[in-house]
Amino acid sequence: MIAIPPWTDILFRHVEAISNLAATLLCLNRREEAEQYWLQSVKLRPSYFEAVEHLIGLLCGDHRGTEAVNIIEFVERSLRLPKPEDPSDYISETSSNADRESCEFTWTATENIALDYDIDSDKIFSSPRARENDDLSTQVGFGSSGFSVPGSESGRILALVHAKGNMLYALGDINGASKAFEEAVLISTGRSYHDIQDLIRRIVNVLSLDGIHPLRTDFKTPSQASSSPLLLPPDKALQTARLVFTRNGELPGLRHVPEGLARRAAVSTTSNSLLSLAKIFQDAMSNSSSRQRISSMPTGVGDILALYYLSLSLQPSPSTANNVGILLASVQHTPSHRPFQSRDSSNQPTIPGVVPGSGVALALAYYNYGLNLDSRHAHIYTNLGSLLKDIGQLAAAITMYEKAVACDSSFDIALANLANAVKDQGRTSDAIQYYRRAVASSPDFAEAVCGLANALNSVCDWAGRGGVILDGGRQDRWHVDESGMITDARANGQGGGWMKRVVDIVAKQLKDGSVWGRGTLVDQALHHFLRQLEAADSGEPWPIEKRESMQITLSSWVGERWEGARVVRLIERAIKRAMHRWYHDKHVLNRQSPPSQYPRPRIPNTLTVPTAPTVLPFHTFTCPLSAKDIRMISQRNALRISCSTLKAPWMPGSVFSPPPPPAPYLNIGYVSSDFNNHPLAHL
Repeated sequence: MIAIPPWTDILFRHVEAISNLAATLLCLNRREEAEQYWLQSVKLRPSYFEAVEHLIGLLCGDHRGTEAVNIIEFVERSLRLPKPEDPSDYISETSSNADRESCEFTWTATENIALDYDIDSDKIFSSPRARENDDLSTQVGFGSSGFSVPGSESGRILALVHAKGNMLYALGDINGASKAFEEAVLISTGRSYHDIQDLIRRIVNVLSLDGIHPLRTDFKTPSQASSSPLLLPPDKALQTARLVFTRNGELPGLRHVPEGLARRAAVSTTSNSLLSLAKIFQDAMSNSSSRQRISSMPTGVGDILALYYLSLSLQPSPSTANNVGILLASVQHTPSHRPFQSRDSSNQPTIPGVVPGSGVALALAYYNYGLNLDSRHAHIYTNLGSLLKDIGQLAAAITMYEKAVACDSSFDIALANLANAVKDQGRTSDAIQYYRRAVASSPDFAEAVCGLANALNSVCDWAGRGGVILDGGRQDRWHVDESGMITDARANGQGGGWMKRVVDIVAKQLKDGSVWGRGTLVDQALHHFLRQLEAADSGEPWPIEKRESMQITLSSWVGERWEGARVVRLIERAIKRAMHRWYHDKHVLNRQSPPSQYPRPRIPNTLTVPTAPTVLPFHTFTCPLSAKDIRMISQRNALRISCSTLKAPWMPGSVFSPPPPPAPYLNIGYVSSDFNNHPLAHL
């Protein structure tokens, strides 16, 4: 045992001994005592990462993520070098506003940690740290990370900030996690960039300056290329780090980290931080509620791709390739230049209808690249199967789903997708078995539950169908139990079975859908939207009274339910108004005007394509749904179709030219693309 002296100077010189004592106590399973000694070590010398890492590991092992985050933020505050423009600000940039407001008393608010800031704290923190800085400031690379540690320790502060991001993400603080991952990336770049957007601009600039393809003749400046994402095949994306950073792609902030395991770990952590940050942005772009929780959002898909390209070039990873494939599969831009030729493009089969260099073609390339890195990656097989199914390659898609299930027999998404695919082939019995396996793996997986209920209906297998109670039992009164017997629902007063689960899923999806697009018309977006409506409606400025009335109405939608739906419906009405003006000018007044006089209002960039409920409109009459739910399901599907079409890159900036008046009849036709998936086709 060590007798710890009470004097601060002596304590500071014995921090390593105190930490070793804590490690010994942990081996004796005296966890609480070990925690207190490591805590004392961290308080005395925040830069002693041995103690910090042991303490974080102990807290995480006890599932005390919030306290672990507090420890890391204390270390950040203690070691952060003051910025030239704000020398008194030691607050971590990765802390949320709530963290900043309470940071002075963070430790007193926790149950088991007592890092309180009392009057004597200056003696504990300031003097030892000042002496420590005097000792370390002469070491190579000191402060290059933005913290008062030598360059050789940059990898360790990087690992702590990255761990903080992971813990905040697990705790549901998406905004805090994104800031932590951004901080980790900036540490690795040696503080060469002001923020992540500055780094993204650098990546886009160097990739747009033709450095990776000197033979291209359609050179574009970065500003010209920024309107559409830069689509690169895997072998070109792997050159990103070399082009962005000097010294053959070496990260400036990790230049002084020792070669070997420490350097490789730091580079890997940087790649993972880029991957995590890009994934958060990607999720936010497809989820309007997540978007509102992130304070710094990219301007588009191209920014996210830039982060993925850099991550992949630092550490080739099947997970990164998978995420890039998902993102590229959603890119509808067609290549405006001669496509990049990948080194292994000759080995990749050509698929009819897939344009070389398009988002779909490159998504296929990244999925294949990821499988070359890991041939048993179930997620890549599943996403590749979904992409193949979308482009009409059903048999190939089923093969990919089967490979995914072979890699992970309990992977619910692969099982449900496989069930959907074989059902499209008419193999309903096989589909039911896959649906059952997916539900067994994930009982709350909506796609599997609804798919199973629909498949059972299609083969008249009523066992376990159940139902709901409608109108006090006057409707849907008789249910079928698990044994296939008829039961009176009024006897127990509640529904059950597959139908009850389907109805509950639909109710939740419709409720969640009501907040889609909330927060779209904020700040300048509202005024820009008003100008578009004005141009479409009359082609000239509105009277002041009308403009003020419209602004008041739109402002009342902001932050409320159905904001996104109202925006889309208003755009549709404005399009009809513009087309009517054109028809009247052209065919009534015989006045010819250019198409630019009849502009089409655009969907705001922040408004993503909404999801539709799992139960399709033409399946609703096989489920005990209310008339209101059936109507809302149809509306949500129509909203999704309208929004995705209006956001398509091929949509012209003006409305379509109106046809001439009927002469003498108006011909109306209808074409359906669905000939094999009707819920009652078997009848």
